[in-house]
Amino acid sequence: MDSIISVIESRADALTCAFHSPESADRARRRADVWADAERSDGNKVSNFRTHGYDCWQVGRLAFGSRPDGVLVKLTDDLAETHLEELVTTASNVSRVDFCVTARCSPRLKEVALLHYAEAVNHYEAYPNSAEPSHQERATGGETCYLGRRTSDWYFRCYDKERESIDLDDEAKALHYAGCWRYELEVKGPNALIQARHYATVADTRTWVRSMVWDYATRHGLAPLFGPAGEVEVPKSWRRRSDRDSKLAWLGHSVRPTVRWLLTNTDRDSIMAILGLDRPADGEPSV
Repeated sequence: MDSIISVIESRADALTCAFHSPESADRARRRADVWADAERSDGNKVSNFRTHGYDCWQVGRLAFGSRPDGVLVKLTDDLAETHLEELVTTASNVSRVDFCVTARCSPRLKEVALLHYAEAVNHYEAYPNSAEPSHQERATGGETCYLGRRTSDWYFRCYDKERESIDLDDEAKALHYAGCWRYELEVKGPNALIQARHYATVADTRTWVRSMVWDYATRHGLAPLFGPAGEVEVPKSWRRRSDRDSKLAWLGHSVRPTVRWLLTNTDRDSIMAILGLDRPADGEPSV
């Protein structure tokens, strides 16, 4: 059965930037106070933490920190998209910016992250200097495909956005993201400032983000649910892969590492025997 894919979001999703001049730091502080009032009015609580020498507080989608040489501002979700241009034009540095594309599948598709992981493994085996893929499946049922390491300047993930919202006990978001898979590209290091400032200048940010995330995914062997361009909310058909492909993807992810280890510690006949593959099933030829 075909699933209809609709891109419902294509935007900046997180921003971390610093302000070191007295003027820009003072303006950032005043703006953060305004945003914090709005976050508190929505029922969010304030918490404190410390990072990179900054004494910080966080409330909802906003975090703010200060140290003797300046201030730090962190925005997430649509707050980052709304205020990115305003902040990056005066920021001394941008240490992180995230871009996301959210695709809704109707009917809901399963195992998308696992299938992307299988695609990424095939690519990595051919190009071992590319971003290393990994896959995580949680006990609650959510799963994520990763490209790269958490500390990498470019870090990609694809995950079940509805399941994440359920795990966070956010009923409103779970309803909003029903059937959705989220593709995120996290940019850090020198490229973060470059990409954030470029985002602030383009006229069609939705198409720019969609094309950027799609390009990164396809260059690492993935076939995203969405294409590189097109209007938001315009659906297209995407046929779910066969059960055969799904089972092969699971086999490569879950079984291959164990079999490889066993092959170095025992003989092949023993492995085949324990799997029951040393004798044919009814009506099948022997292995």
